[in-house]
Amino acid sequence: MSKRTAIIDIGSNSARMAIFERSSRFGFHLIMETKSRVRIGEGAYNFGGVLQEVALQRAFKALQEFSYIIHNFRCTKTLCIATSALRDAPNGNTFIKKIKNELGIHIKIIEGTKEAYYGAVGAINYLKPIEDGITIDIGGGSTELAKIERGKITDTISLNIGTVRLKELFFDKKRPLSEIRAFIEAELHKIPSSFSSKTLIGIGGTLRSLSKIIMEKTSYPLKTVHAFEYPLHEYTTFIDAIVTSDVLGLKPLGVRKDRYDTMREGCIIFQSLYEKFEATQLITSGAGIREGAYMCDLLRSFHHIFPPDFKLSLRSLKDRFSITEKEDAYVKKVACLLFEALKPLHNIPDSYLFELGVAAQLHSLGIKLGFYQNQLHGFYFIVNNLNYGFSHEQKMLIAMLIKFHANKLPTLEEIAPYQKLLPEFQILTWLSFILTLSKAINADFRKGKIACIYHNHTLVIEAEYPLFLAKEQIKQLIKPASFAIIIKESL
Repeated sequence: MSKRTAIIDIGSNSARMAIFERSSRFGFHLIMETKSRVRIGEGAYNFGGVLQEVALQRAFKALQEFSYIIHNFRCTKTLCIATSALRDAPNGNTFIKKIKNELGIHIKIIEGTKEAYYGAVGAINYLKPIEDGITIDIGGGSTELAKIERGKITDTISLNIGTVRLKELFFDKKRPLSEIRAFIEAELHKIPSSFSSKTLIGIGGTLRSLSKIIMEKTSYPLKTVHAFEYPLHEYTTFIDAIVTSDVLGLKPLGVRKDRYDTMREGCIIFQSLYEKFEATQLITSGAGIREGAYMCDLLRSFHHIFPPDFKLSLRSLKDRFSITEKEDAYVKKVACLLFEALKPLHNIPDSYLFELGVAAQLHSLGIKLGFYQNQLHGFYFIVNNLNYGFSHEQKMLIAMLIKFHANKLPTLEEIAPYQKLLPEFQILTWLSFILTLSKAINADFRKGKIACIYHNHTLVIEAEYPLFLAKEQIKQLIKPASFAIIIKESL
């Protein structure tokens, strides 16, 4: 597998490129992303799918500059895939040959079902575990769906409904919405009955843009659209307002200018789909076809799915920013021992051991960014970078534990901006304390054997070594409840 791989996706509306760099066997991170709204499919739907010269020139120029970027980033592998517009075009092969001969980029046209598969592979590897759902990727020329059952992709389908297609055939000609809905409905009849789920996973520009608007309207505490979830019944009226609006009415609804020409088209497709499935929830995926193509290459010997319990962001951050990985793993071990020993006091469900363990592994991450105020560095970094494999609630809790793994406990005032994503305050304070105590126990970095016993309002820590520094640090800790801590050198 190449150290750096460029993935190019040529869609009907945009040409996009992502460059990924590997950091370990399964660890990698995005180092560059760019796009151009080449609108290669513009005008084609009124001429039997034939790509127009102006659009082809835009696409050529974009790919030419993509090639310069690939060269300067020293990518050793480039994968270029094309979807609906080139797939449907009678003159598509002429363009493909021109790109290969003049730019050295080999374009591979993929079928709609493969496009749906790539999108789903990206989503299931980048999101928290999804047992059941349907991915929806609304593109310019087509819409792809994939069915997920028991965490695996079981079926895919491609429908000939897309934003550019609807724009040129209907919206530009000011044809009534009833005709558009009838056109969409005819395509939806192709969907097999096996496609049934209350959970939809949104891929692509329309659904990400819709999620961003909803996040802004609700003053959502995070800016990351990936893994953002919302109940559909709360926003059906808003989505309908976008669908029935004219172009001038989109700005007051929060639609960005660069989405004026595709947002209504995308939303009417989405509306038709969630009504058909009677869906109740939308999970937004920041990963799609480019990430899925990369995953299929990276994980070709693993059925295109990460090994169980693998978390991409966790591995990638440890690869790049951990300076004491063995010691951090020891802190995680101690935190689990303390969690178990102190159960009579905290009564926290075992499910929170996961977030506590991840916070322990990443608690020192901020030091690589700057030693002073490293807890704050770590907090902000986690909020913006622990994205793949985690829900927003998990990410926020982990970030808070890292922020407060010092000599103080969080206050209600400090967590107020993020409270809707956090567990009960008592849970947060106890987990924060346990992480801080675990770090203190390993103050000498010797990773000695310990045992933890809670009895008669006293936590006894039996240690292999004297733990002189630990005793001093523990005296400074603020406890979330009244109990004594004693360290015994007895193992």
